[in-house]
Amino acid sequence: MLKTRIISAAVGLPLIFFIVLKGGVYLQFFLILLSMIGLYEFYNVLKNIDIIPIKIFGYLSILFFYLTENLMDNKDIFILITMIIFSVPIFINRYNIKDVSLTIIGIIYVLFFSYIGKLRELNEGYLIVWFVFIISWLTDTFAYFTGRFFGKTKLCSILSPNKTLEGAIGGIFGSIFGSIIFTYLFFDKLKISILFVLVLSISGSVVAQVGDLFASSVKRYCHIKDYGNIIPGHGGIIDRFDSILYVAPYVYFMFNYLHMK
Repeated sequence: MLKTRIISAAVGLPLIFFIVLKGGVYLQFFLILLSMIGLYEFYNVLKNIDIIPIKIFGYLSILFFYLTENLMDNKDIFILITMIIFSVPIFINRYNIKDVSLTIIGIIYVLFFSYIGKLRELNEGYLIVWFVFIISWLTDTFAYFTGRFFGKTKLCSILSPNKTLEGAIGGIFGSIFGSIIFTYLFFDKLKISILFVLVLSISGSVVAQVGDLFASSVKRYCHIKDYGNIIPGHGGIIDRFDSILYVAPYVYFMFNYLHMK
């Protein structure tokens, strides 16, 4: 299992590095693809709890959002999408309020990916965006190995029985370590204070683990082990990017609204 995960990472990481560095249309297409697959996975698990998401409206909403986000205010896009989906049960009786609600929740959830693109567009965004991956992946990696070797105290056994408090703390240290090293290497361009990096990496690691637990809560509620199997050794897109989904908007909020020089 671990070997398969490493092989998948060795193949996937260079592709992600290339796409994020290139930005532009490459990144937009990648984010659309991630969002589409993630939405498919989210909708697919809902069948286990007798929910019928309005799939075609979900997929079209994703396309509409990415194609118009630079032309319309994001709030207006969400309101328009919501109004349209709210109207569906009026004309198609097979759908009810639960179907409508989870259709919209799925759209909102996977559109967290769009904040990777928003980060990339910030000043020095080609560097800032890497905090998302550093915080998410090093939290996940350090939490996994710390928990495996030192974990004793259950963190949230109802949602994820294998997660431990020791692992969570190890994940935070991994996030701090990676963020400080990255900031040191690119300090001349980033010009951010060590205090900001510490706040970002610690709180970001907590956010990453909350994102992981949210994805786990959905899996447990829908009685599944993984969202999919598109990534060997990792499961589905949501399985691999669950923490990134939360960390991307969080890092954007930190740099866009609370950036401390």
